[in-house]
Amino acid sequence: MAEQNVPQNVENEQDPGANTQMFRAFVNEGQTETKAEPKLNGRMLAIIGAAVILVAVVAAIAVL
Repeated sequence: MAEQNVPQNVENEQDPGANTQMFRAFVNEGQTETKAEPKLNGRMLAIIGAAVILVAVVAAIAVL
């Protein structure tokens, strides 16, 4: 009996490259994920800066 070239575990996923609308939706979906909130916003930078200055002041007082 001849072998058939059929994958055994085929899922019913549609290929986003099959038509233009699906491909554009696929590309746009990836772009929306990259627009997430930045990891370091202004408030976090201010808190880190204040902590660094506080440590520097405490270290300067400790040296005296």
